Amino acid sequence: MSSEYASKGLRRAPQQSRSQESTDRMLDAALAIIAREGMAGLSIAAVSRESGVSNGALYHRFGDRHGLLVAAQDRFLSVIENDWLAASVPLRSLADPEKLLTRLTQTYLRLFSERRALFQAFMITEWADPDLHARGAQTTKFTAHLIVGMLTERFNCTPEAADTAYRIIFGQAIQLVLSSESETSERDTSALRVEPKERVRHLVRGLRALLQP
Repeated sequence: MSSEYASKGLRRAPQQSRSQESTDRMLDAALAIIAREGMAGLSIAAVSRESGVSNGALYHRFGDRHGLLVAAQDRFLSVIENDWLAASVPLRSLADPEKLLTRLTQTYLRLFSERRALFQAFMITEWADPDLHARGAQTTKFTAHLIVGMLTERFNCTPEAADTAYRIIFGQAIQLVLSSESETSERDTSALRVEPKERVRHLVRGLRALLQP
């Protein structure tokens, strides 16, 4: 490698790093706005103010508001996928079936409840946007594959039974996300903390009956 090429490479790396940091700042700002104000609050100008990056830089990077929204969703769901990968590793070491299902259910529901506002915003919006819908379906398929594989292996059950168990857990997560704050508070003030434990206990009992008939 020539010294001239190496020199250019050394100059390029910090520039690429700064560019990525700027992109991350813009996307973090977009997600913060969506979580705080919903989709109605998201605009190029709002993200510019929140991130400290110029309007021109945002338009150059994402094209328009829709491009920014698609990139923000991708960042959000990539974080979810990585979080679930990290969280699922210790679950595999649990030998007791009831402990495994309890921790699996609690972990999965907590993943949704802790990011409830963002899940709600993207889930409602993505129904009308094929780009958002496709990326959301990709993440759902990703987590489903991991959970169904884990359950099939651990309980020696059919993939159909494991898939049904996953859909039950997923349905509980969607209920948490799509219920309004007031509705959830009226039913159970602790629901967003994936409590009470009694609810999880009954859910786990049903999952065991399905997986170990």
